[in-house]
Amino acid sequence: MEMRFEYIDGVLVAHVQMFLDNAGAENFKYVLNERMKEGEKVILDLEKLINIDSYGLDALLAMAQKALENNSVIKLARVSADMQIVLDITKVYRVFDIYPTIEEAVASCQETKA
Repeated sequence: MEMRFEYIDGVLVAHVQMFLDNAGAENFKYVLNERMKEGEKVILDLEKLINIDSYGLDALLAMAQKALENNSVIKLARVSADMQIVLDITKVYRVFDIYPTIEEAVASCQETKA
């Protein structure tokens, strides 16, 4: 599991690459957990994610729980139509705010700063 990170207007954007499955789910959790600071706003850019399985879904949910525990926020951006179907079927979409663009996700984080 490979991820690229950048900060946009003080929000950590994690660009998730290709697969979030059994082979990469633990690494995804480890890497994101290491990068996410307490109280931080995080956007997961899923534009390049082409496959997610139950391990990947569990990893997303585990990180959402971790964010709640440390007063952070995780939002999803650029979810493909195929990935949206998976999130809909599994009801995982109820846990995350999902935005069509990174810019909209970052803007939503800015609104909640006050």
